[in-house]
Amino acid sequence: MKAMYIAYWIRKRVRALKKIIVYLLIPLLVLSLAIITYIKAQPLTGISKIKNGTVKAVILGESIAVSQGASDPLTTGWNSNLEKSLLNKYSNKIEWDNKASAGELVDYCLKRATEIESTTDAVFICSGRIDRNFETPEQFSNKYTQLIYDIKSKAPGADIFCIVEPPMVSTDESLFLGIRAVIINVSAATESNVLDVWSAFPEDQVGLNQLLMDGLHPNDDGYKLMSDYIYNRLVLIIDTFKWKFPLNISKARDMNHS
Repeated sequence: MKAMYIAYWIRKRVRALKKIIVYLLIPLLVLSLAIITYIKAQPLTGISKIKNGTVKAVILGESIAVSQGASDPLTTGWNSNLEKSLLNKYSNKIEWDNKASAGELVDYCLKRATEIESTTDAVFICSGRIDRNFETPEQFSNKYTQLIYDIKSKAPGADIFCIVEPPMVSTDESLFLGIRAVIINVSAATESNVLDVWSAFPEDQVGLNQLLMDGLHPNDDGYKLMSDYIYNRLVLIIDTFKWKFPLNISKARDMNHS
């Protein structure tokens, strides 16, 4: 009887131990799936090259894409500020090919996207502000989605960044909210990367006006805020995953202790 009781007690403890192991493994499994899902949705093989060398980047868009409103777009524009910040951190440059033009709609982006070279590492789309007056959100969504797939076709290895432009001092700013929602949703649906610059600017009209040159285009301070926002998100993306997958566990352990 005593032997049977001991055997029963052991089996009970083994079952309890198995449950504990399962409970401990579930969070690890969820975390692993989350990491894999994130990497699948955000491969980021292009912009990360800046850690080791030059990145080739294309800009598509309209007036804000070319930093209209800056005192000198070549030195105080958003992309020039971004280039300097990334150079200071990684000691490597971004070579810009700015295909944007002031006063253009997303249709112009579709046209210029056909010129993108296959070796392009990153594409920044900065469009939608003007389209609010000419397109419904649904019409804009169709064109914006097509634009992203055209870019993927021309440069399969490029990371695509969808910029939501800053707010403006205007009574019709509500028209842009539908465009903003489209950019965010299409970015997620196409596994692109949204840069919601709009959210970085103040909501009150007085504070906002201090960052705008003419109520619409940012001034030097506004473009610096825009570039800082983009820089912080790019650095987070570039530096978040430093290990290659599948992960070498022993190597990861060594790195943690170093």
